[in-house]
Amino acid sequence: MVNLSDRQRMRNELVAIGYSWEYIDEWQPKTTLYRHTPGLNVDGEETFPVGSAIKGVPGSPDYVLKKARLGMFPFLPGDTCECKWCIANKVHVELPTEPVKAEPQETVDCQECGEQVSALTKSGALSRLRVHMKTHQGTE
Repeated sequence: MVNLSDRQRMRNELVAIGYSWEYIDEWQPKTTLYRHTPGLNVDGEETFPVGSAIKGVPGSPDYVLKKARLGMFPFLPGDTCECKWCIANKVHVELPTEPVKAEPQETVDCQECGEQVSALTKSGALSRLRVHMKTHQGTE
């Protein structure tokens, strides 16, 4: 259990790193962190480049503080970032201008009207087909 002095120390360290003062009181259960240092494997080869996202990590103050010490923050690295890793490496990250959308790969035909319903997976296509089938219920 965290006592008051530990909580204040944690708050001060998070604020010094760049988090807001209220973060320790209003944190989200899950968050996305971005690497400001490259992720290396045991051979020293880069496996995760600077700027790669780590999604769905716990948002608790003690966890994000541990990750911040390793160079993972909730904001993207770049020229304006003032963390010690970006300053030391003068990181220049090229951000994608437009998110890449995956094309639907599975198609299912409606038995009543013949319309094709598409999704990334077969189960997703069947789910969309069930929603589509509800439009036929009102036309009987």
